[in-house]
Amino acid sequence: MSDDLAQENDHRNTLADAILNDLIEIARLQGDPIKKMKVDEHGVFYVESEIPFDEFIESF
Repeated sequence: MSDDLAQENDHRNTLADAILNDLIEIARLQGDPIKKMKVDEHGVFYVESEIPFDEFIESF
């Protein structure tokens, strides 16, 4: 049973990595800035700052 769950988790992680890589490539090609989000005390999200994509990638 645990082997099945481990394989399923591995598959999900692989799929999530592929999706993330695709989204990063799309953002890079479009030149979209990365938005740094915050949430206030009422649970409302807002954009704190925008970071150019190249700077975001260099931070890793």
